Amino acid sequence: MRFVDSHTHIYLRGSEDVEAMSAAGVEGVVVCSYFPVKPTGPSTLIDLHRWLTEVEPERLKKYGILTLVAVGIHPRSIPSTGVGEVLDHISSLFESGKASALGEVGLETAGSEEEKILIRQIDLAKSYGLPMIFHTPRQNKAQVFDRLLKLIEGQKVDMTKVIIDHLSAGLVVRARELNANVGITVQSGKMSEQDVVSIISSAGAEGIMVNSDLSNQPSDPLTLPKVAKTLIDAGINKEDVLKVTYSNAKKILKF
Repeated sequence: MRFVDSHTHIYLRGSEDVEAMSAAGVEGVVVCSYFPVKPTGPSTLIDLHRWLTEVEPERLKKYGILTLVAVGIHPRSIPSTGVGEVLDHISSLFESGKASALGEVGLETAGSEEEKILIRQIDLAKSYGLPMIFHTPRQNKAQVFDRLLKLIEGQKVDMTKVIIDHLSAGLVVRARELNANVGITVQSGKMSEQDVVSIISSAGAEGIMVNSDLSNQPSDPLTLPKVAKTLIDAGINKEDVLKVTYSNAKKILKF
């Protein structure tokens, strides 16, 4: 089988993991922007985005893995100064085609600063007609999800271009009812392989993408192959397995 991992921070992992993913059939990854400490200024994120757009695709290409780069200001990575400078740089990456999506952006606490910066980023991505990958937090997920939806709808975003990630099982149906796409993160403390079986069995496979959220935190580079096997063993239609581990990501993110 072939796989596309629709949400990773693979730049925080070594080449051994990249090689293992390639050998297991992962042919594409989405690299989402995230910096694990609060930046002191704009240059931190600008250099991070240079790393993601100029260096990481070439590294992954050596292992036969295609890269789609998403750039943005993660709600936990808002710099102390120079947000406007970072947004200008993001705009230049969209303009040049070096980045093909906005992400990972969203809300962590839903404070006023987070919301203002998120709205500016949504407007920017909307002006380029690009997909948007939204983060939801571990804490107060349902409440933050509600606020996030109000902001997205308030900006009149095409919901077919929206991916709301790290959702719990109870929020998947609500997101799909609004025609938003859903990211299911299989990882310790988030969703399990059996959770995915339950979700696909009840909600179907349309608009749903499984991902590893591969990063410096505990996460598995072989998440997608393992999920696919669990789904097949559980009797899920192979076409639906293909959708949630491969073809939906290719379609929605334009790989």
